[in-house]
Amino acid sequence: MSTPPAAPPAGAPGLAREFAAFALSAALFALLLYGVREVLAPPVVYGLFAWAVWPFRARSEVRTSLLAGGALLLLWFLHAYGGLLTPFLVALAVAYVIAPLVAILTRRGMRRGLAIVTVVVPILAAGAAVMVIAGPQLADQAQTVIARLPAFAERAVAWLGGVGERLSHLPFLSAEQRTWLSELDSTRLGTILQKNAEGILGDLGQFGLGLLSRVGSLVGLLAYLVVVPVVTFYLLSDWAKFLRTVRELIPPHARDGVMAFVEEYDGSLGRFIRGQLLEAMLVGVLTTTGLAILGVPSAFLLGVIAGVFNLVPYVGLAISAVPALIVALTMAEPLGGLLRVGIVFAIVQFLDGSVTGPRIVGNSVGLHPLWIMIALTFSGAFFGFAGLLLAIPIAVLVKMVLGRAVTRYKASTMYVGENV
Repeated sequence: MSTPPAAPPAGAPGLAREFAAFALSAALFALLLYGVREVLAPPVVYGLFAWAVWPFRARSEVRTSLLAGGALLLLWFLHAYGGLLTPFLVALAVAYVIAPLVAILTRRGMRRGLAIVTVVVPILAAGAAVMVIAGPQLADQAQTVIARLPAFAERAVAWLGGVGERLSHLPFLSAEQRTWLSELDSTRLGTILQKNAEGILGDLGQFGLGLLSRVGSLVGLLAYLVVVPVVTFYLLSDWAKFLRTVRELIPPHARDGVMAFVEEYDGSLGRFIRGQLLEAMLVGVLTTTGLAILGVPSAFLLGVIAGVFNLVPYVGLAISAVPALIVALTMAEPLGGLLRVGIVFAIVQFLDGSVTGPRIVGNSVGLHPLWIMIALTFSGAFFGFAGLLLAIPIAVLVKMVLGRAVTRYKASTMYVGENV
């Protein structure tokens, strides 16, 4: 007796219809997304994503996805509008650096408004004096260095002698390269160096003008001359309220842990930034003073270059040494000029690395110089000038997060094993 075929489950047709409806809906939604892809800016996508997953926000993985999406949205916003945010980031950086000074004066009984004026006005006056007095002097000295490049090229070629001729016989060089090396003379080298130096100086000028013309020349000028001081003043006025508001936005169950992390981050970052700025100023002053005492031309320009590039570990020393060597080789006695420049740079770098640096900066953060260079390079490439302002804060944050991740990993069963 044959067995009759089994009847299909009662809900099978209903499941098939639901699956077909779901597949059709997904296909139509994909077509809709494809049709409006040009207007789906990241804020719109994130808004739709948050709306879709909001009913499931109680799940930890959903909250993590929302936070990760918000971080990605912030990166996109900085990449797209970092130029517009630059004056506000500058104001925030200035307020962050001088807020402790204002707090000290406030604790000593001075009214907060008067304390802000006491701290900010001298800084603004010093900045204005540097722009008015030192700006033209720096420009003149830079032009002087450029004008001396042909003389530097003549002496460099005289020193090198027949090196170009000897290099032209290397087997891996092309015919054009051999010809170029054999025909290289002081006039040609001086012209090349002078053009490149003028191009670099022009690029720096265009970069400075670009900061002012990013949202229009007049608006950009007002942004840096008006917005930065005003925003800095209001940030300092409401600094405690701002911190309190940020604290209240943190969920109560996570507030203590997050605030402990923020306080540690704030302490490390603040000590590092203030120490680096103070150390850069000290290097600039010492370099300028030493070169001026020894009679090296353009001492002020060389000192400013040394101070600014001291913020970039290792690479900054090499960059600041190049114009100093060029100036030394254009002096009446090149060997004496090189000796003077070498003595000043050696003494300043010794003091920076062994005496003042450890005392001022110390090991407050412990950022490796390579890590700082990577942060500056990538942040500047992705976010422009705003990225340079954010590079060190991001580097410190990533270092702290990675440090905690490594600590958790070493305490996990994955590292210590199941039976420990």
